[in-house]
Amino acid sequence: MEQIPVAIFKIKLGKRIKQLRDEANLSQEDLGINIGFKDKQEISRYEVKGANPTAYNLVLIAKALNVTLDELLDFSKLP
Repeated sequence: MEQIPVAIFKIKLGKRIKQLRDEANLSQEDLGINIGFKDKQEISRYEVKGANPTAYNLVLIAKALNVTLDELLDFSKLP
């Protein structure tokens, strides 16, 4: 993975989560509930505000989206 500034990483990660969530036909709420959040707010924070998920939450997100961590962090797949 190329070295990129943290702010850019967070934006790209949010876009990648949204991209994979859309491909899986899941709403923010569906994904949030699938990984144990009470609602869509945490997913929205990742996708829209560039919040930084914990390593554990990244694993949960990848599992819920049926992708590996490498696939989740593969920003070359972004349009």
